[in-house]
Amino acid sequence: MNFPTEYEAAGRLQRSLAAFQKAQGMFLATHRKLKGLSPEEVGHFWLSAGARLEAHMKSAAAEVLAAFKAFSAAGLVASANDRHLVSEAQRHLAEGNR
Repeated sequence: MNFPTEYEAAGRLQRSLAAFQKAQGMFLATHRKLKGLSPEEVGHFWLSAGARLEAHMKSAAAEVLAAFKAFSAAGLVASANDRHLVSEAQRHLAEGNR
């Protein structure tokens, strides 16, 4: 067993999952704030600040997948909650590539 590698992989996964959850929260809060706006204002938002938010969400999801790959390569097993978040990250990337 290589403990430093396992600790690094576990720490990276936990940090990436926390960042992904924060990005999800920002994304959801943004959607809620946009509900009362006109379609033109919503479109303008998603072309400017919204594009940065989407890019952040995509990079957070990609980091989750990379961290999970390293975590699994170290022979570690993720909890059900962590696996659920990894699945959400995979789904987010798959939906963004359509």
